[in-house]
Amino acid sequence: MSERTPILAVKNVSKHFGAVQALNKVSFDIFPGEVVALAGDNGAGKSTVIKAISGVFGYEDGDILLDGKRIAFATPQEARENGIETIYQTLALADNVDAADNLYLGRELKTPFGTLDDVAMEAECRKVM
Repeated sequence: MSERTPILAVKNVSKHFGAVQALNKVSFDIFPGEVVALAGDNGAGKSTVIKAISGVFGYEDGDILLDGKRIAFATPQEARENGIETIYQTLALADNVDAADNLYLGRELKTPFGTLDDVAMEAECRKVM
């Protein structure tokens, strides 16, 4: 029986904000084909671990591995370029635009002429939905 390799492995990750310990040795693995939910009380560290994975801020201890390679993204853009995307809670949505525009908010697809490529964004949005 072969051992499965996780796509994403979070191993003993810790994060402090001054004297406040937001994460204390958090560990979990995500394997291909899995759907994973982070659940917990307010202040449990769910958003903090997601932000550490996605390059919003760093972490002090532990390791985060993507396809077996240690990562510590400096920005969300760097995470995006490596296949990690974060979709925030509904409060972060722009209610004056459609789903495709919200999906690509801040990283819109452009035509060769530099205008928004609404057709491509809608097509990609349909694939995701």
